[in-house]
Amino acid sequence: MILLHTADWHLGKRLESHSRLPEQQEVMQEIIQIADDCGAHAILITGDIFDQFHPGNEADELYYRTLSKLSDQGRRAVIVIAGNHDSPDHLLAPDGLSRELGIITLGYPYQVATPFTHEHGLILTRSAPGFVEVCLPDCPHFALSPHLTQTRSG
Repeated sequence: MILLHTADWHLGKRLESHSRLPEQQEVMQEIIQIADDCGAHAILITGDIFDQFHPGNEADELYYRTLSKLSDQGRRAVIVIAGNHDSPDHLLAPDGLSRELGIITLGYPYQVATPFTHEHGLILTRSAPGFVEVCLPDCPHFALSPHLTQTRSG
């Protein structure tokens, strides 16, 4: 199994009044290219996706476009775990649509994710507070937990 791990994107970060969006777009394209070139089975994005709890539309658009390309329409698992810069609710907002693309998002440490089976073989086999087990075609199971300093929800 080839697992590509990435973190600390900080999308939406600015240097005073200067937008860093062009360089962030280049970095996201590079991550997509690396995933394609190495034949990654899964992408693990562990926190600080955004630089602020309420990112702007440009940062959101870049995030969604990147996840869509990384997931390859659900042929590759993408697991997103919130970090201390991220709004769990913001990351979880498109959860229904995300699962259609094979994207699993964990926003809260004690979140229980909804198990599902994707048409391309990704299975979120089980979930408990702060834990998910994922199975990929011809690959072992693996387990994940989000950033533990987040406040407990729900």
